[in-house]
Amino acid sequence: MSWEEWHMREEHEMSKYTPEQFFDMHDMGNKGYFDAKDIINMYGLQKEVVVGKGDGMGQNDESQEIDDGLRERVVKFVMALLDVDDDTRITRKEYLDYAAKGNKFVDLGVGVGHHGDFETEYEMHHWNQYHKDQDPDIKNVHKEDVEHELLHHEHEVEESEQGPAGATKGSVITDDEMESRIEKDRIPKKYRAN
Repeated sequence: MSWEEWHMREEHEMSKYTPEQFFDMHDMGNKGYFDAKDIINMYGLQKEVVVGKGDGMGQNDESQEIDDGLRERVVKFVMALLDVDDDTRITRKEYLDYAAKGNKFVDLGVGVGHHGDFETEYEMHHWNQYHKDQDPDIKNVHKEDVEHELLHHEHEVEESEQGPAGATKGSVITDDEMESRIEKDRIPKKYRAN
């Protein structure tokens, strides 16, 4: 299976599609061509960081930062394959000619190309399928729900450990420091742990 087919199946839930459909779905703004932004979005590289596996699942330590260098390499590679006239645009005709030869967008090792953040992806790929209409109060908890909540929690903890913007390590109070400031003898007995 090509990356393009994998992307369409996983991200758009389409096992069958035409090259025209693929083009139209990824031509942001219906310009009639793919530009660098379209390619970056197509491969899911528009975010600063991919949290977990990018689909709302996985563990926070699987997260990866995405830098401009990676984006530039992906765009350059794709343009070299499809931009026949080197005008930094892949026109609809250029893509359809490429597809007519049996070619598809290739796997560049950057994942399936999730377009949204990890919360949006979870909602699209799990919540909408299992909870939105049938179980909005989540009475039936799936392992994916637990995994997503753990990922959410780990991500929030990591972000909070980084501290607020502009904070220095010396200006952020840790839990241990905060606890050491509590005068335990001033806590009423009924609230103390025995």
